[in-house]
Amino acid sequence: MGGLYKGSISIGRNILVSKDDIDSKNTEFGILYLSLDMIYQTETDQEYLFCLVNGRVELSFEDKSCVAERENCFDEEPYVLSLPAGCSVRIKCLSEYAELNYACTQNDMVFNPLFITPGHLLSSEIVDKDVLNGRTVRYKRVFYDWTTHPESCLFCGEIVNFPGSWACYPPHLHDEPEIYHYRFSSSSGYGFSEYGASAYKVCNLDTMCIPGGVLHSQVTIPGCRGYIMWTQRLKSNGVPINYKQIEGGCL
Repeated sequence: MGGLYKGSISIGRNILVSKDDIDSKNTEFGILYLSLDMIYQTETDQEYLFCLVNGRVELSFEDKSCVAERENCFDEEPYVLSLPAGCSVRIKCLSEYAELNYACTQNDMVFNPLFITPGHLLSSEIVDKDVLNGRTVRYKRVFYDWTTHPESCLFCGEIVNFPGSWACYPPHLHDEPEIYHYRFSSSSGYGFSEYGASAYKVCNLDTMCIPGGVLHSQVTIPGCRGYIMWTQRLKSNGVPINYKQIEGGCL
């Protein structure tokens, strides 16, 4: 199980990685693709996280309502909504189209919804610009971690690769499975996802489900930027277990 899931979405809720995949560790990942005035509404039966990729939406949860807008995921920070089980959520599309990445997983902890606006992520920065002659430079956006949202079982964020650059290189591994969802700034853009001893060509909307303990890294072709949203279900205190990195290529 695990490996590459080719991207293809239609209007509505699109499940890209199912909880039935043993390598997802009971985590579902997908995309809400909404058209103008379309409403997605549900009563959560587990922990949910929604991340606005593009478009304009009205988010209503509990007794709150707010409007979120994001032109694209390459140049702007996201709006992120974290919800516990047993919470009503309503998402209305206010633009021609809107896309939201979502993840959900079992979590019996009770917590208040957490709504994060651009400028209020745990971190948003350019990293590794002086490493390996700048070939691993990238934007890294971390939504939250166990220090700011200790009840959550999900650890998620975004990476934007510079053209022709690597992300998360040298390859690294950890005990938890990880989901990578890819987008590219050009319709003809693509990259390669290193996965153990293999490499997969990844295109727009493709998703990788990487089992725990497998080395992984990724690179984007010259001429376009690459976007990755990562999702992990963590084991203990929101800290990835047994994180290891190697120097140079794959073992």
